[in-house]
Amino acid sequence: MKKFILAVALIFGMNHLAMAQMKEGKIVYERKINMYRMITDPEMRARIPEFRTSQFELLFNDQASLFRTVPEDEAPDPFANNGGDRGGQRFMFRMPETATYTNLATQIQYESRGMFEKTFLIIDSLKPLQWKVSEETKTIAKHLCKKATTYVPLQTMRFGGGRPGGRNADTTEKATALPKEQTVVVWYTEDIPASIGPDTYAGLPGAILEVDMDNGANLTTAIEVSAKYPKKELVQPTKGDQMNRAQFQDAMKKIMEDMQKGGGMGGGMRIRINQ
Repeated sequence: MKKFILAVALIFGMNHLAMAQMKEGKIVYERKINMYRMITDPEMRARIPEFRTSQFELLFNDQASLFRTVPEDEAPDPFANNGGDRGGQRFMFRMPETATYTNLATQIQYESRGMFEKTFLIIDSLKPLQWKVSEETKTIAKHLCKKATTYVPLQTMRFGGGRPGGRNADTTEKATALPKEQTVVVWYTEDIPASIGPDTYAGLPGAILEVDMDNGANLTTAIEVSAKYPKKELVQPTKGDQMNRAQFQDAMKKIMEDMQKGGGMGGGMRIRINQ
């Protein structure tokens, strides 16, 4: 009996050690965006679910990482359990597909982003973030995580009702001075000793398993961690109009301004209308 208990303990210890030393694999994330934070028009709110959910995956090894969108072709109807009984037109938002490759040695990122029927290839260095680490912990996807906080420039996108510039237009942002930064809270695990995470979030002594932007407005949480991953797919994207991140932001700002002048919705989301 003692030998059996010892064998079980050894197996458990070896499995725990393997998990603690995970240096390559795949992390699947679920991203939940509060659409009501961006859309202020009551009539439009009645035709969309409050939360938009999508999935991403992060492939990684000791040399690089690739954070990419999981295809939504077979995604469930978000109205099935949230507003499915609403009549009239229903708006379904599809977020732009992205793939962000990071060279961990050089800290250079190559981001392929499909927006407005175009593909952009954004090449830039990964900007270091100033993290404040706390002793608070919680478990995510069976991994013990520590909390860290930082601040990033505020980027807003709100949709109002009425004619552009008209009496019913959304003028909240013009009338109220918005803060220049927003708080980002992340949870990272030292079980995966790689400085990686969703999008451009990195710089901690472990993989980031959760990113909370603007107090739940945009929440990305790991739901699965696996040592198995498609190694041949961890490659650097090469297609698209090349530019750095500042040039891309300027291009997006101009597109948004042009669409607002024309009364368009703006943003990088594709809209599908269900009758």
